[in-house]
Amino acid sequence: MNILALSSTNSGVGYHRIIMPLTYMMQDKPNDSVLITNIIDEETLSRKHWDVVVMNRSVAFPAERMVKLREKYGFKLIVDNDDHWVLDPHHNLADHYHQNKIGEQIVSYIEIADICTVTHERLAAEVYKHNKNVYILPNGLPYGDGQFMPHKHESDRVRLFWSGSDTHAQDISILRNPMNRVWSDFDLRCKVKTVMAGYSERSKPVWDVMASAFTQALRFESTIYQMSMPDRYMAAYCDSDISVIPLLNTRFNSMKSNLKVLEAATKRNPVVVSMVDPYLDMPVCYVRTQQYWYKWIKELVNDAAMREEKGNKLYEFCNKHFNINTINQRRYEIYSRC
Repeated sequence: MNILALSSTNSGVGYHRIIMPLTYMMQDKPNDSVLITNIIDEETLSRKHWDVVVMNRSVAFPAERMVKLREKYGFKLIVDNDDHWVLDPHHNLADHYHQNKIGEQIVSYIEIADICTVTHERLAAEVYKHNKNVYILPNGLPYGDGQFMPHKHESDRVRLFWSGSDTHAQDISILRNPMNRVWSDFDLRCKVKTVMAGYSERSKPVWDVMASAFTQALRFESTIYQMSMPDRYMAAYCDSDISVIPLLNTRFNSMKSNLKVLEAATKRNPVVVSMVDPYLDMPVCYVRTQQYWYKWIKELVNDAAMREEKGNKLYEFCNKHFNINTINQRRYEIYSRC
């Protein structure tokens, strides 16, 4: 099987849905080949016979052109989606999506695909409205390999860790009052350090507000890591002990994947997380009401054995159910069938 995979190397989505899965999947397939590129044109397609073209969401030209290329070169088209195409109104890309009709373009690629893949059953139900050939391939990680090794740096404080982009400004605002309560607890704040990852100078005004919410305007001892390339971003997790993952309960957010929990599990971190999809049915510390942020943070900070127990339990669960090598067995079957 010859696979042409479309992705940019600096895309986090492309890394987790295209680059890393296919790189691991093809390691023990000497008779198969994969080319990962961000260019699909006549020259690329004519290099060899491509059995499958795999892409995430959409590409820069209309779906009609992709149909013509498929007819000419005889490949099967697999379209992957890891998010919904209708954003929340408060999302900082909502206007961009609306003005450029990006949602409509994503749907047009779903409609022409030979096969669609998604991260979970809720998103599968949405894609099914446009294409009946949809399969679930959860996000997975190569636990214990590469940047997903469990190694962490030593620290004399317990590190509360959050990672994300400026698209999560509304989500992290959930932590403003709970973190103020942590700060007000003198014994607790003396044990705590806050760590954030994903900072971008481009979005500094938004990040200033986000950092203010989580670090109490840097009153906590704090470290903020800049955004990294996808193949190096897990380095920041080496400076973590407890992962906190706030998420507003919205329809768009419910269509996200559980990747943030999977990442925390690689470092055997316990996770304090909003009790909403996509994080349900996992061995984490659920926040049912706002007071639970402080409750869980206090208990975990003060009890190292509890942190270790919950972190190990989460690691074992995610390694069993979301290991990329296991998921890749299903991926190869689906691609081969196509």
